[in-house]
Amino acid sequence: MKKAYSHFLILMLFVSSAFSQEKTINLGALALEDAVEYSLIHSSAVNVQRLKEQQAEYKLSQTKLDYLPNIYATSDLRRNIIIPSTPIPASMINPSAPEDELMYMRFNTPWSSGAGLNLAFDIFNPETIGRKSEQEKQLKINQLDSRIAENDLRANVSQAYIDCAIAQVQLDAIAADTTYYAELFNEAKTLYTRENISLADKNNAEMTYNASLTRFHQAKNILHNAKINLLLNLGEELSEEKLKQLRLSDDIQLLYTKMTSDRLINHENSLSQNRQAELISLSEIKTKNALLKYAPSLSLSGYYGANYFGKELKLGNADKWFGNSFVALSLRIPISQSLSTAKEVSQLRMQEQIERENLRDLQNNRVGELSRELTQLETYKNNFQLKQANLKLMTENVAAKQLQLQKGYILESEFSSEKLREQNALQEYLQAAYDVLSTHIRIEKLMKN
Repeated sequence: MKKAYSHFLILMLFVSSAFSQEKTINLGALALEDAVEYSLIHSSAVNVQRLKEQQAEYKLSQTKLDYLPNIYATSDLRRNIIIPSTPIPASMINPSAPEDELMYMRFNTPWSSGAGLNLAFDIFNPETIGRKSEQEKQLKINQLDSRIAENDLRANVSQAYIDCAIAQVQLDAIAADTTYYAELFNEAKTLYTRENISLADKNNAEMTYNASLTRFHQAKNILHNAKINLLLNLGEELSEEKLKQLRLSDDIQLLYTKMTSDRLINHENSLSQNRQAELISLSEIKTKNALLKYAPSLSLSGYYGANYFGKELKLGNADKWFGNSFVALSLRIPISQSLSTAKEVSQLRMQEQIERENLRDLQNNRVGELSRELTQLETYKNNFQLKQANLKLMTENVAAKQLQLQKGYILESEFSSEKLREQNALQEYLQAAYDVLSTHIRIEKLMKN
């Protein structure tokens, strides 16, 4: 027994450890795959959709229980303060009494009670017969909504991750440039103090440094907002500590390699199309169920119990209890209700047509948008490779110009001009990376959803 108990403790510790590891994330070296996997567990939007799916499951279970016979017990106890009377022909009691003579008879006692079991069962009820099939279809729609929400979250997290990666590269580059221009400005101040350069040259150096400092603060703010967006998509609680801790392990080149190496699979029926098809099916079921309202309803009811009548309240007196039971089969044929049923059926048939048109529109839009995005992706891929090559060339040019500047072959202004061209090349590269990665995310989302 002790051995079994120890094994149970070990198993519980293992499960607890696995569960705790599942809920932790390394913000200091966050990979894209880890971010997506973590968000699928902690995202509020996805969890809400999953709860709605569970609600639909419980509602279906409840609907199935509604088809069972309803058996319940009833009891009551009455103190009849004024006992009602009713007129009856006197001849019923006294055969010799005149025909038009009446007498009054009390039909209750000061105390009365009743207790028994009741049965109610709809053998066929047009109002509820199709509720189960509608709820089953609604559950399928909720399940598809959950999958769509998960795919949307994957796309949002991936986009937020890319935004952070690009913003980090941009901030690092601008920080390096700001440091460089700060050194130039300090040197210019020294030279101006020694009267080796003019006031205009010194001021120009300061304005260049101020412009770079402005770009640095803007880039810092962009990265800060990108981190906030990523943490929100992860489902993490925001704090300054987590914002400072957040670091990405995947750079732009690694993200490009990961995404472009993934094979894009075009699903013929996306989740949204399947969902719309289920909506059409649900509309058809509702129409069929509405047509059933023309049919009569058939129900079974029953009662088994006893009634107590006495001048005094003595419920234990068996002689005062009188049995009472019945079984009834009821048929209800709608007449005037058929008028409103006809209007309801017409509206539901129109809803069917609307859902079919929505599906056709969804299919056409998806095909057109997917074609545009795939063509655009190829363009963006080529553009990314060219901008990447240009950035590499500009980096080599800046290194060469810096060597020439150190040897005194060129002026500082010429080197600054080359640095500016490098900044422009970096911005074009980052824009190209953003375009190709974002387009890939949109295509993947389109093909799934």
